[in-house]
Amino acid sequence: MSEHILRQTQASESTEVEPKPRKPLLALALSLCPGLGHHYAGYLGRGIFFYIMLVVISWAAAAAFMFVDSRISVIFLATPFVGIALIALDAYRLAKKQPADYKRQWFNRGWIYTAVFLTLVVTINPLMDKIAGSHIVRAYFITSPGMDPTILSHDIILVNKMVTPKKQDIALIEFADDDQRQLTNLKGGGQLVGRIIGVPGDTVEVNASGVYVNGKQLDEPYANFVEPTRTGALYDETSYFEPTQVPTDSYFVLADNRTYGFDSRILGFIPKEKIGGKVTKVFWSWNLDEGHFKWERTALGLK
Repeated sequence: MSEHILRQTQASESTEVEPKPRKPLLALALSLCPGLGHHYAGYLGRGIFFYIMLVVISWAAAAAFMFVDSRISVIFLATPFVGIALIALDAYRLAKKQPADYKRQWFNRGWIYTAVFLTLVVTINPLMDKIAGSHIVRAYFITSPGMDPTILSHDIILVNKMVTPKKQDIALIEFADDDQRQLTNLKGGGQLVGRIIGVPGDTVEVNASGVYVNGKQLDEPYANFVEPTRTGALYDETSYFEPTQVPTDSYFVLADNRTYGFDSRILGFIPKEKIGGKVTKVFWSWNLDEGHFKWERTALGLK
């Protein structure tokens, strides 16, 4: 009986140390999940390090993309993809470097690869996205013409969460679920985009002649009127807003598309806590009707 157990143990140990040469192409494929290719190639610590560095550098590039006011900032958009490619090539090189008699280490198991992948997909990646998306930058897909022509339907915009928008800045407005039940025009998570016209202490007014702040009519080259009023006035009576002072910790916000915009003329003053950040750029834009990208809007700064 003991001899039988001994033979089983020896057979198990023999199987455990059986050479398992690394396949460079498999390491390359596994690197679609950055770091996993290094894991397979026998460089667990290196894979973990590269994954963490990729996350940090990618979010730093996203922040730089927002602050660089030039089309050259599009270079930063390529950072994550270049990083993944370099990590994959490094994993390929290291797997190719391993000897033919490479013996699997404790972490070279299929179920461990699967567990690592699922852990990243289900927990770490969403957590990082939530943290960075709440405090650094967040992308939003535009589905309405409310800010046309400054922001178009099908644009993907970037919102800078690190700064508080000022007068004339374009801001993201975030409404809670209970707000949405009262605002039937809100769709897709309760976000609106609008331009800050009045800040606390300002007296704002909208009448037939235009928009006034502290008694002075604004020059608004960004304002768009799709349908002129029947009387020839800039605004009809349904858009009037009587002279009112903007309360503390609130804003008066207007959409650039004054015909179809959903803004403070309907919603009233927007509380400061509902301002979700400053809209800085168009990330890229997809024309669903024509079926192609609008490359000319990629990395387009918004003012």
